[in-house]
Amino acid sequence: MATHDMHALVPMIDKLRRRSPLGAIEVQALMDLPCKLSIHSPGTYLVREGDTSDSCVLIRAGFVIGSKITGAGARQILSIHLCGDLVNLHHDLLGEADYSIQALTRTEVVHIPHKAMGDVAKAHPAIARALYRDALVDGAILREWLLNMGRRTAHQRICHLLCELTLRQEDAGLGKGLSYEWPMTQEQIGDAAGLTGVHVNRTLQYMRKIGLIDTRNRSVRINDWAALQRAGDFNRAYLHQSRISTSLNL
Repeated sequence: MATHDMHALVPMIDKLRRRSPLGAIEVQALMDLPCKLSIHSPGTYLVREGDTSDSCVLIRAGFVIGSKITGAGARQILSIHLCGDLVNLHHDLLGEADYSIQALTRTEVVHIPHKAMGDVAKAHPAIARALYRDALVDGAILREWLLNMGRRTAHQRICHLLCELTLRQEDAGLGKGLSYEWPMTQEQIGDAAGLTGVHVNRTLQYMRKIGLIDTRNRSVRINDWAALQRAGDFNRAYLHQSRISTSLNL
């Protein structure tokens, strides 16, 4: 049975408010949602392809990936989710999951019953609009990933991925200047960028050699933000972020 912990819902509410106008009444309605907090170790499947679920999954802390597996066993990472992201809101309408959701790091997850989320959206059109906009931005990010995979070089793909994660972590309040947590292995980067581990290794070595980035202890430091954007053919418009990052002067 779901319990109530309004503090667990703050990351979601903050994210929705950054993108859509929500008044005090709507915020309180979201704060009153029933929810349950759970903690998962790296590698845990939060949702498996083919599963049905009675709750939305909100990421409260940690990194989570969405992925699909081919018949031959090859994995494609389709998305990376951070604090504040709702990762399976649509499963209530589609019935079963068409991809898997897996913890990349130690992850804190908040489960919100689909029925409760649907009821609050029906009662408050502004909340329904905010959730719809959030889902549309997820779609925009997916389209950019398709372009990245289909038409950019290996070097561009990895630079682009780094640019995106920099801005998304900054927007979620997780950034520290131009140094960020980057807990992906080279194999996982390859699964996200459609590259082999060897290709990823060579590309990262080149990026370090020309001074774009430094990597250490599952973190990355960007040495030249403007050059990284140029190298990745990166335009932040698809993220539809409403606020401007002060630390990056954008």
